[in-house]
Amino acid sequence: MNKIKKLWNENRIFFVLFIIVLVCALLILGVILKYFLGSTKSSYGDRLEGIKAVEITEDIKNNFLSSMQSDELIKDVSIKSKGKIIYISMNFNTGVSLEEAQSKALASLMIFEQKYLEFYDFNYTLKEEATENSEGFLIMGAKNVNGNGLVWNNNTEVVKNNE
Repeated sequence: MNKIKKLWNENRIFFVLFIIVLVCALLILGVILKYFLGSTKSSYGDRLEGIKAVEITEDIKNNFLSSMQSDELIKDVSIKSKGKIIYISMNFNTGVSLEEAQSKALASLMIFEQKYLEFYDFNYTLKEEATENSEGFLIMGAKNVNGNGLVWNNNTEVVKNNE
């Protein structure tokens, strides 16, 4: 017992500092673990609140696909949704102009009810294969929840200068 009292009297500052450092290290470790491992929230946060009320079901997707595939200008169409974004890809038959393809995409928005247009963002990819008679095209467009129409990329080809 005398040895412990002697050790404490000679090194009490170091013991107190060691206890303070140990408590701080445990607190830091706890905060780090909670920050990196303790989060059970969705990666979307609260952005998907209310999605159950306007969920894109398979019936809605099938209705969209059947109405688009009945068009003679469209070769193939696909639709998928992830979070609050609906991705639509349309492949067009040869000879369809870019303006016709863009108007078909804009018209396809009318298939969806207004509640879907007010909740989801839409991303379009329009494609026509290049042939001997046409250059073909690949263009992407999007409709934001707050927007009225589709906004298209400028589809400008990037030319590299060899200097």
